[in-house]
Order: sequence, then C-alpha cells, then structure tokens
Amino acid sequence: MNQTYDPVVESIPLKRLRAGGVRGPAMGTALVLERAVGDPVVVRAGERVPDARTGNYRVAHRVDVANRAVGTTFSSPSADSSFPFQVTVSCGCEIVDPVRVVRDGVRDMAAALQAWLTGQVRAVTMRFEPLRPANAEAAVVEALLRAYVPDGVRLTGFSVQVETSDVAEFLSTQRELRVLEMRRDAMRPVADGGRGEMLAHVMAMTGGDPTPMLDREQDAKEHSTNASLQALRALMGSEKMEEFNTSRISDTVMSEFFPGGNPLLGGKRSGIRDRLERKRKTIDGAGAVVEGESKPTAETPPPTPAAPPKGDKPVAERLAEPAPPEAKPSRVRGVLRSEDG
Repeated sequence: MNQTYDPVVESIPLKRLRAGGVRGPAMGTALVLERAVGDPVVVRAGERVPDARTGNYRVAHRVDVANRAVGTTFSSPSADSSFPFQVTVSCGCEIVDPVRVVRDGVRDMAAALQAWLTGQVRAVTMRFEPLRPANAEAAVVEALLRAYVPDGVRLTGFSVQVETSDVAEFLSTQRELRVLEMRRDAMRPVADGGRGEMLAHVMAMTGGDPTPMLDREQDAKEHSTNASLQALRALMGSEKMEEFNTSRISDTVMSEFFPGGNPLLGGKRSGIRDRLERKRKTIDGAGAVVEGESKPTAETPPPTPAAPPKGDKPVAERLAEPAPPEAKPSRVRGVLRSEDG
C-alpha cells in the first residue's frame, strides 16, 4: 500500500508581456519561474515576485513544499531467502529544493523515494530471521534515522512495519518441527534405558497392560527358534557331516536350548574332550599308586615283622617261651587267638 502525492501542483505557461503579472505562491507552496535564459527563480510564500509583469519567464511551476505523508510497501529479503519480509515505510516528506524537483520531473514522491528506501532497508532486514520481524523493525528505524536523505527533500518521523511473507505456512512448519523435537527428547531416555524403560513406556501407553511388548518378544523368540531349528535340520541331514562334528553341534544345541544343564540327563552332558581329560587323570593317579612306595604315617602304624614258623624252633626253646596273653577281642571281627590255640 503506497501513500503518495504530486509535488508539482500546477505548471502555467507565461506570455512575454503579461497584463496582470504573475501571482505569488500561497502558504505551503513555492513558485519556480523558468526563464528562457539563465537559472530559474524561486519565490516562496510571502515573497514578492520579481518583474511580475515584464520578467522573461516562460513557465511558472507551483510546487507543494509542505510536510506531506509518504508511504511505500516493498519486499525485502530476510536471513532465509525462502521467506522474505514485507516492509512498509511511512514518513513525513518536505521539499526543500523545488528547483531540483521541477528539473527532475518528479510527479510521484513515493515512487521517487522508493529506490532510496529499498536500498537502506534491504541491507538491514537480511540480517534477521523470518520469525524476528520486531527486531528487524527497530533496526530499520535506527538505520533510516542515521542515513543521509536524498538531495532536495527532508524526511522525518519514520514508521516501519515488517511482516513475514507466508508466515502461516512457516509457523505451521516450525510448530511441527518443534513438536517432533519435543517427542524425540521425551523418547530418548526410553531408547537409552533398556528393556525396563521400554516396558514402562508400553504400560504407560496401554493403561498398565504389558501384553503388547511381551507378545512381540515371544514372537521374536519363536521366529529365532524356528530359524535355528531349520538350520540344524539342514546340518544334521547332510551326508558329509562327520560324527565328531555332529556331536559338537548336538552339544551346542543342547546348551543353547537348555542353558545351565540338560534336564533330560539330569545335568550338563560332558563332551568328548572332558571325558578324555577325566580318563587321563584316572590313569595318572593309578600309576602313582602302583609305582610309588607307601610310607608310614602317624595314623597308620608300621607293619610288625612276621614271626618265624614254630616248626623251625627246637622243643626246649619253645618250652622256655612265656605263655601267650589271654585272647582279646579284635576290632575287626571275632577274637584274637594264639597259634597254639
């Protein structure tokens, strides 16, 4: 939306000889008398027109020099070129050099000032994000107050309005992205917390029912088990499998499906390597008992040397021997008796 005015109120051709003369300007206007030769003459309100009847004037231009409101709207880039700003600048415009306005043929002040305003505003708005129009407005006003205005005019009372083009679409997209970011932040502890956090999340979403997660876990386990069984059937049914490899596969499968021991056999079944190791230890222990010499210990007394047979001694010696002690009960079984008895 543009607000403008024509600074040249009227242009009147003048005759060489004028009976009534040239009328002076009214308040808020200035008279520019264009000569046939030489510089034009400027007559302001309250001043007398020189040589009003005989002056060598060809055209009298009446120019509006009062302070008028001017406004213009144009597009200006933001920091994101996809979403430009719509900028409306309004200000007071006062012509201080009527001759320049007449010489340049200005008939629309807003159009005459738009190029200068656009250059000043674009350099400022391109530093701001599309969602920061208020900050851009303040910066534009400050820049216009410090800028050098075009020659021949005085600009005052700047008012700037900055809006983002297609702001509804932009805000909707940003709102969706913000909601997604919030959801990601909320789900990150669940993803990093393991099965417990996931189960708590599922129960919170289903009103305390953990069945959906448990069903998914059961389905995944059954699928994995079926795949393992199919692979096992393919391996065990192969004619190229040796007995040793078959045994190893069986042990692996039993430990996989029955961790901690084989319930069918009452415990974990030992492999070939374990059985060979136990057999080696048994042989080594037996060899040590056969080859070694037994030594007496504190608990086992040394054996008593055997007495020579009685048939080898003379009768006199046997009669001189003391009588044997009375029979005592054996610790093992029965009663200990002497040989004579």
